[in-house]
Amino acid sequence: MKKVVVVIGVVCAGLIAPKVIGTIVENKYDSIASRFVEHPSLEITQRSFSTDWFSGQSITKMKFKELSAEVEGFEITINEEFAFGPVIFADNDIHFALSHSNIDVDFEVLGVNETEQENINAFITQLNDKLFVSSTISYGLNYKTAIKMDATSFEEDGEQINLGAMDSEFTVTDEKYIDGYLNWTGLDFKGPEAHVQVSALAVTFNQEMINGDIYSANALALGDFSSLIKNITAQDANGDELLNIENLVVSGSSKLKEELMKVTLHYGIEHFEGSGQILDKLNLDVSFDKLNPDVLLELNELAAKMQQEPENSELISQQIMSTAAQLLATNPEIKINDLSAMTPDGAIKSDLQLVIDHTLYNQANPMSIIAALKANSKGVAPVAFFQKLGMDDVVNMYLGQGFIEKKADELSFSATFEQGQLMLNGQMIAL
Repeated sequence: MKKVVVVIGVVCAGLIAPKVIGTIVENKYDSIASRFVEHPSLEITQRSFSTDWFSGQSITKMKFKELSAEVEGFEITINEEFAFGPVIFADNDIHFALSHSNIDVDFEVLGVNETEQENINAFITQLNDKLFVSSTISYGLNYKTAIKMDATSFEEDGEQINLGAMDSEFTVTDEKYIDGYLNWTGLDFKGPEAHVQVSALAVTFNQEMINGDIYSANALALGDFSSLIKNITAQDANGDELLNIENLVVSGSSKLKEELMKVTLHYGIEHFEGSGQILDKLNLDVSFDKLNPDVLLELNELAAKMQQEPENSELISQQIMSTAAQLLATNPEIKINDLSAMTPDGAIKSDLQLVIDHTLYNQANPMSIIAALKANSKGVAPVAFFQKLGMDDVVNMYLGQGFIEKKADELSFSATFEQGQLMLNGQMIAL
């Protein structure tokens, strides 16, 4: 008898749970929509959420608040079809979650002619045939969204664009953490004057919001991201190579140390050919250290306010300048840790360290920033590199003025700047 009661209880719970879960998911969507009321760029113009016992539907229409004068309006419609848990059979899989949804995207552009609108409609139809977006809400009210797009192609006015397949997935946890990846096989563009190919893009990211949440337009984030494009090539109509870039890397990180933020950005190219130049191992590594995150957040809020109140742009600009000056209180440091490239004639290398001493800066006198700056920089480069560019006269002029030095086949410089005084290659330079 007890077993029968248990079985009946489980069946009843399984029947009742989807209805309860539907209400939970609807409340979650209401909460998310409320965050967009003060969003500086996006506005929800219409939304609805309807539920049956085991399924539901959400329709959300959004528009951008600031658009170019050529476009009267641009509205996006997101249509989600839900299946409610606790156990969901969808997409040839079993999901143990509150809900699983499949998403279609539509958009409308106002102010275009009939032909343009027909082209837009055809594009939307093809996009939704190739694009598959799904989202799962876990029992902890966290999101996992998967985006897949099959390879597709477009052709118009003698130009053909082949878009490669894309695969992406990201997870939002506690509305403050987001991590995921994006893989794209690239594109192939053929026109009457050029043929451009971009292959194999890979992106990973892991971010934590330290102010606001994932839906805030002005939130600050800590974490890492990286992207790699394997190859970019371009040829002219005759098939002659215009550009060849191999392994283009862009990465960055942000972290807190003693309640101040450090942001590091890195750009790199393994091999470059273009404009008559061949370069290897191009690097740019930049860091911004000792930044006050509270001041950065305030600057973000002012920037958002300027979007919302363009009529008050002059006043807000003054507020931005005043707030930006507060960043100097922590003596921020800006560094170009590595700016380098390998040429056929040798290496080009340089670096820069810049510190701002807030005790020497007077906000009432903006020119006092010059006395507050302290900088050190140095660099080297092969003479032959500039000779091949036909820059002998320029090199000789700078040598004569003492801006650079020459040792054997190498040019170099060393500079310091402190309290308004510039020292270049050991010589004081009048400013």
